[in-house]
Amino acid sequence: MKDPRQLFPSLLTFLILLGLGGCSRHDDMASLHAFVNDAPALHPQIQPLPAIPHYSATPYENPSQRDPFASFSQIALWRQAANASHDPLPVTKGPLQPLQKYALGSITLSGIVQADGRYWGVFLTPEGKVYRAGVGDPIGDKSGKIIAIDAEKHSVTVMQYEPNAFGGYVKQNTTMQFHTNDQN
Repeated sequence: MKDPRQLFPSLLTFLILLGLGGCSRHDDMASLHAFVNDAPALHPQIQPLPAIPHYSATPYENPSQRDPFASFSQIALWRQAANASHDPLPVTKGPLQPLQKYALGSITLSGIVQADGRYWGVFLTPEGKVYRAGVGDPIGDKSGKIIAIDAEKHSVTVMQYEPNAFGGYVKQNTTMQFHTNDQN
């Protein structure tokens, strides 16, 4: 603990500042009272309220039956919801085929071959395994199946069920293509 004689100068400084602060507050209040007393006396006349004009309501006519407070993007979303499928995802029966274990975007179409009198797509998985699949075979992780193989365009069309924002699923066709080195 400090010696009381060392605290005396600090205590004295504090008391002097406290006294000066009180004086300045008194001076501020005195100047405020003088300002208010010297102000000119105002006695304004209050004007009467103006007459209220007659209001007549006009009915709102909306021939298109569009909600005037809904944005156009909101209306488009409502239309999409009305047209959306609320059907559940088709149930896959039996064990998953190898190409059903992968998202369609992760599978690469490597080529198209003809065997047994029909065309087959040759697919490469992310692990580097190669599988062939024909029209009607399941592919992708969204209950997809191959619906067309076009050897001339080097493409395979897959129909799959994409989830929509309304709890249902929408059939969506995706075309996968591969590029050849032919310069035809």
